[in-house]
Order: sequence, then C-alpha cells, then structure tokens
Amino acid sequence: MKTRSEVVAMVRAKIRLLHFAYSTEVSYCGWAARYYEFCRTLPTGFTHEEKAEAFLTHLAIEQQVAAKTQNQAFAALLFLYQNVLNQPLAKVDALRAKQPVHERTAPSRDQVKALRALVRDTPTAPNRLLVDLLYGCGLRVSEPLELRIKEVLWEEGPTGQLVIRGAKGGKDRRLPIPAICLQPLHIQIERARQIWESDRAGFPDVGVTLPHQLACKYPRARFSWPWFWVFPAAGHCDHPRTGERVRYHLLADSLQRAVHAAVCQLGLDGCITPHVLRHGYATHSRESIDALRVLMGHSSIETTAGYKHPVVEAATNPLDDLAG
Repeated sequence: MKTRSEVVAMVRAKIRLLHFAYSTEVSYCGWAARYYEFCRTLPTGFTHEEKAEAFLTHLAIEQQVAAKTQNQAFAALLFLYQNVLNQPLAKVDALRAKQPVHERTAPSRDQVKALRALVRDTPTAPNRLLVDLLYGCGLRVSEPLELRIKEVLWEEGPTGQLVIRGAKGGKDRRLPIPAICLQPLHIQIERARQIWESDRAGFPDVGVTLPHQLACKYPRARFSWPWFWVFPAAGHCDHPRTGERVRYHLLADSLQRAVHAAVCQLGLDGCITPHVLRHGYATHSRESIDALRVLMGHSSIETTAGYKHPVVEAATNPLDDLAG
C-alpha cells in the first residue's frame, strides 16, 4: 500500500505533466491527502466508488461544506482515479450538497466611486490602478497581475490595448485600456523598468517565470524586458515548483487587503471584493450582450446574460398603477 506522501507525489507529477495551474496543483494535492486519511477510517472491502461516496457524503453532512467545495473535491477524486490510478470511477451516488442559484451581485456606480477614492497605494503596490483595471476592463483578479510588458499594446486603438494571455479556459483576449488608466499605467511601467534594470545590474541570474517550456526553448527570454512583469513583486522568491530564485509578479493578497481596508471604511465589509468589481463592469457596461461576452472572455452568452436584468428593468408594478 502506498503512503500518503507517495499518493500526493503521484498527483503532483501528473498535474505538472498536464501543465495544470499551480493553484490546481495545491487544491488537488490537498484533497488527495484528505481523502487518503479519510479512507484509513473506513472498513476494509469498500470499493473505490463506495469510498468516494462516503467521503463526499461526509463533506456534505459532517463538514457542511458549500456545494462548490464539494464539487471541487469530487473533481479531485475523479482526477485521482482516472489520471493517476488509471481506475476511473463508475457511478457515484453520494449525498451531494445542493447547488444554490445565486443572483450575481455588483456594486453600484456610487459605491465604486467611493471605493476608488479610499483605496490606498503602497510603495510596492499601485492598488488604485489595479482596482481601475479590474473595474474598467472587467478583469479577473489574477489577470492584471500577470500582465507582461509585451502585452501592453500602446499603438492599438485610440487608447491602446491589453492582451490577456491564458485566461480561464486557456483563452486569450484583447481589451481596450481605459483612458483614465493611461498615465498611471505609463508611470507603473517606468517603475517596472527600474526594477528590471536593477535586476540586470545586481542579479543577472534572476529572471521571471515563463509559461510551460519557453524557458528551455528561449533561455534568455526570462531576463528580457518584453517578458518582464508590469506589476513586479518587490523582492525575489523561490519558484514553488523548481526552487530557483525568480522575480514574480505582485500577489493577489496585497490587492485584496487594500480593497478590504477601503470597503471596511465604507461600512460594506463582505459586500465588495476585487472580483465583484468585474461584476460591476458587466452590469454597468453599455456594450451589447455579444460584445460583452467577448470582452469578458465568456464561452457562453448565457453566462454574460446573467449580469443583465432587462426583464426587471422593464417591469411595471400594479401598486404604482393604483396610484395613477
């Protein structure tokens, strides 16, 4: 019987072979470890399907996890059995947490305006610019942070364009840069240039991370200016997969803390997060549904339509009719 460490190592190796995101690696390895420990408490003789059913039911009843959390655990188990153990699961009849249908929430325009006024920059993080990009371009939190210099196209369109690479679902897309962001973005890129020049002068062996095997194909690319981050981190760190010393981009934590501090000042704690600003862009946009779908990188127009409420906006009210 394999140990827990061996099982987790097998999951990690397969995820890296398939070029899954690091966040997926952390999540699936965590679930594999939890599942391993849970299976040790079960009687002998259980089939794989019975073990999976017992674990998912345990999450729903004993742990009372959200439906999304249980679905994530289920996806990790499917990956473990099919891709790692080569023993795909048959039908799994577990008690599943019911997936609620939530109305997408979005801040009002006044709330966004107030939030922008309260968000504070730090010496290493231009939080106001990042908030403006999230709301002004409808970006996911990781998307502006992962921008590289070559993905800011100043000459395209009236205000320039951003190229979002490898977004959710592996889809690239382009977006116009909001006019209000032009000067702050120029300033930020100049700051990034100073950091890049400092690295080249003082740390010639420290470069940025590159996707997949590009670092092997183009060994000098990770030291070049076009591949550098628009929002570089203040210091160097060890790559979580290779252990080499690298310059990474700003992490989402710093932006989330800045937004949280501003939201608390507004008395809206728990109502607005960085991701909710993307909802605000979709709700407040004047673009057509189809154009908005392309700009937001949605595969289905039904997903985009969830941000608009034409029926509600056009609805009449019988109580108001009585008053007339």
